[in-house]
Amino acid sequence: MVKHDEFEVWYTAEEFPDTFHQTGRMVFTADALAHALFVTGRAPQDQAAYGWTSVYEWLHRVALIPAYVRRAPTGRLARSDLARSLDRSEKVALSYALGQAMTGVFSRQVVSVRFLMHVDRYAARYGIRFAPRTGRRADLFGERESGGWVVAEAKGRSGNIDDELKDTMRAQKRTVRSVGGARPALAFGCAAHFPQYKGVPDHLKLHAVDPVEEEPEAVDLPADPDRFILAYYEPFLAALDAGKEEPVLDGYALASFGPFNVSVGVLAPLVRRVRQGSLDNLYQDVIGILDTHLPASGPNRFSDGTMIMSKWQRALDQDDWSTEPTETYPDWWTGPDR
Repeated sequence: MVKHDEFEVWYTAEEFPDTFHQTGRMVFTADALAHALFVTGRAPQDQAAYGWTSVYEWLHRVALIPAYVRRAPTGRLARSDLARSLDRSEKVALSYALGQAMTGVFSRQVVSVRFLMHVDRYAARYGIRFAPRTGRRADLFGERESGGWVVAEAKGRSGNIDDELKDTMRAQKRTVRSVGGARPALAFGCAAHFPQYKGVPDHLKLHAVDPVEEEPEAVDLPADPDRFILAYYEPFLAALDAGKEEPVLDGYALASFGPFNVSVGVLAPLVRRVRQGSLDNLYQDVIGILDTHLPASGPNRFSDGTMIMSKWQRALDQDDWSTEPTETYPDWWTGPDR
């Protein structure tokens, strides 16, 4: 059983290397979901030109969690009744955000990606232009803790997924041929969806595919490790500037956003190094700081040296996620088969 503050989401990994389990279970907190929403945002990060755009975007996205996400008695992630009553365009926006976030959670927990970023955010930060013919492009890219670049395509659906969506993910995720001159170690697509079962509340599941085929129009992403790291941490530093400064906590510089009941933290030595502004050896310096200062564990502390702390327990545990509060659960409700 999961803890009272944790979600449980089952995934299916199709066509992945043999080192990955075909079916698995992810357990994570609302803070981990909020962190994933942060790193997968696509707002421009040039603070001089755009100010705190990324912070406002993240606060808008993160507010979706207490508004629309609920924890079922089994720990499964369900949508609130309000979420299920949204109109079509609103449901699409919610599904899109959850698809991005769950791809982030899958990338961190299953694929061991320490740094993950939206391709468009990196491209916008450094003025990278892709050829007009590349209309389809994967959403996210990042680096595994063991080394090697990863490319991911994220999808979200409010209902079941079909073969057409799987084929779309197969095509889009292989539209990045190389990152920084190296072929991606993994390039996969993830679809977060809420299967519909008559008489039973829907809960979130994840379907991932990782075929080896490459699109004929695949592009090369000219990523540089030092510039990648700078772009990765810029929105976190912007959040520290935008929020209310709090006392340093366990070595983390901290800022709170009162009405949203959420705080953002970054390891203080990491903040100092990134704010120096020098790109020389920035990547290696950051890795060294993480190796030296990263705590051994913590429910709201992440391997990139950041921290997210939320106070959404009351909202997440509200019994407003099912219009049939007295219904009984079939045996398969607690297993991975559905």
